[in-house]
Amino acid sequence: MEDVQESLARQINSGGVNGLVPIEPVSLGDRTAERIKAAIIAGELPPGSSLRDRQLAEQLGVSRTPVRDALHRLEATGLVVTRGRSGWAVSPFTEQDVREMFQLRRLFEPVALQELSERPEPATIRELAGFFDEYHSPIQASLYPEYFAHDHAFHKRIVACSANRRLREMYSVMEYQIDRGRHFLTTAAKGRADETLDEHLSIVNAILALDFELAQRELILHLTAGEELMIEQLRQQPS
Repeated sequence: MEDVQESLARQINSGGVNGLVPIEPVSLGDRTAERIKAAIIAGELPPGSSLRDRQLAEQLGVSRTPVRDALHRLEATGLVVTRGRSGWAVSPFTEQDVREMFQLRRLFEPVALQELSERPEPATIRELAGFFDEYHSPIQASLYPEYFAHDHAFHKRIVACSANRRLREMYSVMEYQIDRGRHFLTTAAKGRADETLDEHLSIVNAILALDFELAQRELILHLTAGEELMIEQLRQQPS
């Protein structure tokens, strides 16, 4: 009987009985922050937009408390800035912001590849080498959102190769700005998506060949090309 009880407990814990699985607790503040963050990244709340807690609460159908909590959290990510007594606003996204963001990326990401070269784990190398196997040029326009999300996951996976916890944490904060920057590339996605695929393949092929110096060079070239295009797109935004 004891063995049966233990087996039943294991099934319940693994979702094997009636499909029961643990419920993930997600606070209203978390959901509110995600909604506002998504609107900022997508450009629905453009740089400089005023963020009034009462108005946001009405639009989202929540009280002002989770909205204020969300705005404080997003302030820590750099997506939101305070305006004293007048509340909050979406932070600016300027050429200087782009330059600084890519400067950091050119520091962080190659360092992670360098660490991988010092501890070349076969499973990680295989994972990175096959990251874009499912994509082929020309990439269909309908696949752009999925592809650019995969692009983001690729760079995040590179950073995860670093054993430096602070580096990974700093990059995770910067991720919001990276995602925000990608919004400005959507109008230039045609052609550029195929170019980035070629650039990514150059990186992963170098990794597969264990030529990490070449992989770092290709990575830096790829990031530099993205920086210049992002700045070009920013300059085309209405002032």
